[in-house]
Amino acid sequence: MSHRYLFAVIALTFLADLSLADNAIKPGKVELYPTHLAVGIEIAYSDDDNGNAQASFVWRKEGEDAWRNGVDMTFDRKRKLIWASIWPLGQGETIEVQINFADPDLKDAKTARWTGKVTTRKMTVKFEGRTFHVSPQGDDSHPGSLDKPFKTIAHAAKHLKPGDILQADSGVYAEHDLLKGIKGTAEKPILITARIHAKPILDSSKVIPIKSGVWTELKGAAGVFMAAANAVDHCAGYVAQDGRRMFAYASLADLTADKHKAKRAFYWDATAKRLYVRTGTDKHPDACQYHVAQHAYAFHLTKAQHVIISEFTMRHYGAVAVRLSEGASGCVIWENTIHNCTGGIFMKSETTRDNAIWTNHIYEVGADDFSWQAHYAIDSANQAIYCDKVGRGNSFCYNNIHGYFDLISIESWKNPDKLQYNRDCDILFNQLSNATDDAIEVDGGGVNMRIHGNTIRKCRTALSLAPVERGPVYVTRNTATFFGLFIKFNVGGTTSHGWTYIYHNTGYCLVRGEDGGTGVSFAPTLPCTNKVLKNNIIVVNEWCVRAWRKDNSLDYNCYHHIPDRAPRRFQAGKTAYNTIAAFTKATGQETHGLYADPQLMVADDMGVYPALGLETTLSETRPNAHIRQGNMRLRPTSPCIDRGVPLRGINDDFRGKAPDIGAFEQDAIK
Repeated sequence: MSHRYLFAVIALTFLADLSLADNAIKPGKVELYPTHLAVGIEIAYSDDDNGNAQASFVWRKEGEDAWRNGVDMTFDRKRKLIWASIWPLGQGETIEVQINFADPDLKDAKTARWTGKVTTRKMTVKFEGRTFHVSPQGDDSHPGSLDKPFKTIAHAAKHLKPGDILQADSGVYAEHDLLKGIKGTAEKPILITARIHAKPILDSSKVIPIKSGVWTELKGAAGVFMAAANAVDHCAGYVAQDGRRMFAYASLADLTADKHKAKRAFYWDATAKRLYVRTGTDKHPDACQYHVAQHAYAFHLTKAQHVIISEFTMRHYGAVAVRLSEGASGCVIWENTIHNCTGGIFMKSETTRDNAIWTNHIYEVGADDFSWQAHYAIDSANQAIYCDKVGRGNSFCYNNIHGYFDLISIESWKNPDKLQYNRDCDILFNQLSNATDDAIEVDGGGVNMRIHGNTIRKCRTALSLAPVERGPVYVTRNTATFFGLFIKFNVGGTTSHGWTYIYHNTGYCLVRGEDGGTGVSFAPTLPCTNKVLKNNIIVVNEWCVRAWRKDNSLDYNCYHHIPDRAPRRFQAGKTAYNTIAAFTKATGQETHGLYADPQLMVADDMGVYPALGLETTLSETRPNAHIRQGNMRLRPTSPCIDRGVPLRGINDDFRGKAPDIGAFEQDAIK
């Protein structure tokens, strides 16, 4: 899989006479930045001190005759930059872009135009190097051939050069911290993958089997057991009991007191090298099997470049299965299975960029047995994918993720001027379910961040944008079922002024009860502006809109409460309005808004849940939701059909008299 694309940073050329008045815009460098499924646009400009210049663009795929509208462009008049995105696209598509500038101060009112092209990245399996083999039954003294494979991936990696392939046979590889600093090239990446039909497993655990006889109950601490001194001599921070995560207490005293009411819990005394457990049931630990993680990482791609990891199972690691950091770039994590790890994939540093996390199955078993408060109280990573202030061009697409506290968490908050953080980031077409907290958490936001086409089921918060400090962030055509919040802006950071465009999403609340289940929640005290919500369906238990703030725009959205739940609550600042008409009269918002049952095709199978407090665990509500539960399409009689507003570059291909409100146009997926 190599990445081949044209990268456009092209000087502006004009088709008009540009004898400019003093205030006329002077466009400078135009940059088209491709990912696999999108293109980000950035334009630098000068002058236009009176701020009356405008810009728009059209685009088409190479070979097409007709131009398509681009989305409205976002002006950052403080930094004198203009941004926009094109999404979703396909891999390896060449896109032509034409940008038009208009300014009353241009001499003779003429306009300026720029044209250029860019090709999205493409993953291709084209390798010209050697093929090596590795097997748990091999020997590192072997040449690494099919009939005489290496034994370890670590040893095999020493032989790999750009364009080479390493194929792993079935079996368990008790290895860790693999591939530090390994480097392929864009045209000749290095592929580490399973041999055809093979199922290689990376596992760092030490197993304490059933009927091990190593457990002794502590005196004066009923239900707490200590393993014998020789049972295990190391723990990297993760223990599974009968395949389910155990809660990691910070001290023996907390474990003994069961401070956070965890169903299964452990404490590792690193000084005494002793493991303590509470089974959480009537079982004696001798009736259970334990996997104790011995190492932090399976693959540690520090400074790695253009490496592809595919078709591995990774389990029982104390930090995460895969770490990409300190300049890891152009790497692809593709079609792997990750489970029973503290976290799934971790990315860090501004120089970690242009990596693709695609089509992986990442899940945790048992984490939803612990309450939200218990998770939040401990300093322990528990995200499936977590990115801490990473660089440009990373994409997270087509993954199936479930069972962690947060599922996709890409953070950079309290850094509003760090434009490179999470820039040109794609979160597209993922299936996300059973999150104790946030399904998608992009606190801090990013320039040209795209969140599109994700299916979200059974989470506390579906979309956490708390805050968006940079932007533009585009949130389009996602569907979600949620307990607490559909969309939140209400916490985090010092400012939330980044432009955020939330179009054509559908959210359905699962809570029955007296609290929770809010549609859109603004920050009541944090500076919060530039949030635009149109053509969304929001079915709630409590607030349709909470703490709306001035300079945020709501219109053409459909709101409703779950059956038998009233009143119809809207809030601006601290003032509540029980009808959409009263809210509109007081704020000027939702002049075309709708309060009505959207008549989703199937809502009943999304489930009826009890009231959910912070101490409630997801596992106490009902069995795990299947990702395909709930059909969010509209019935033919829905009042949301033909009730939306046309949005340039978003819904130009609508059918009927107007776009449909919600994630789906009638009888079509976009």
